[in-house]
Amino acid sequence: MHKKISLRLIGFAVWLLIVILAGCSSNNAKNNSVPGGQADTAGGLSWSAPAGWTIGPDQQMRVRTYVVKPSDGDADNAECAVFYFGNGQGGDKESNLARWANQFEQPDGGSSADLAKVKDLEINGLKVTTIELNGSYKMSAGPMMQVKEIKPGYRLMGAIVEGSQGMVFFKFVGPEKTIKASESDFKALLNSMKGTGA
Repeated sequence: MHKKISLRLIGFAVWLLIVILAGCSSNNAKNNSVPGGQADTAGGLSWSAPAGWTIGPDQQMRVRTYVVKPSDGDADNAECAVFYFGNGQGGDKESNLARWANQFEQPDGGSSADLAKVKDLEINGLKVTTIELNGSYKMSAGPMMQVKEIKPGYRLMGAIVEGSQGMVFFKFVGPEKTIKASESDFKALLNSMKGTGA
C-alpha cells in the first residue's frame, strides 16, 4: 500500500516537473519576440520596438538587431540594426548618409546619393534625420566589410537620432516589399523615441 502511494507521488512529482519545465521553455521561446512597449536605450535615448519584430543575435558594434519576417513573395528577412558608438563617435550625419547610399547600386548606373530621400524632422523634441532609398544592396561581411553579395530589389529606411550622449543610428534594410509592409512599424519606433534626460 505504502509502495503504491510512493510510486504515485513520484509519478505526480515527475509530471509536475515536466509541466513546469515545459512552461519555462515556452516562456523562453516567447522572449525572442519583442513585446509591445519594451524599451531599449542608448545614447541618452529610449524607444520601443514593434511587437511583431524579434530580437536577433548580439552582433559586434550593434546595440540591437531587430529581425522582421519576409512578406509573401520575399525570400529574405529584413533587419533593423541599431548602432551607438559613443559621444562624438561614429562620424557625422552627412558621411553616414553618404555611406548608406553608397551601399546601393541603381539598375541604370545612376547615383544612389542623388536618389536618396533625406529629411530633417523633430520627434518628441529630438532632432532626427531620415533616409529612404531603393536599389540593389551591396551586402557586406567580414572584418574588412567586403561586399559578399548584391541583393536586387532592396530598400533602406534609416534614421540618425541626436541623443544627449551622441547620435544613435537606425538602419532598416531588406527586400522592398517587406520593408514597405513594415514602414508604419519603423515610423512607430521613431515616434516612440524619447530623451532619457541622462
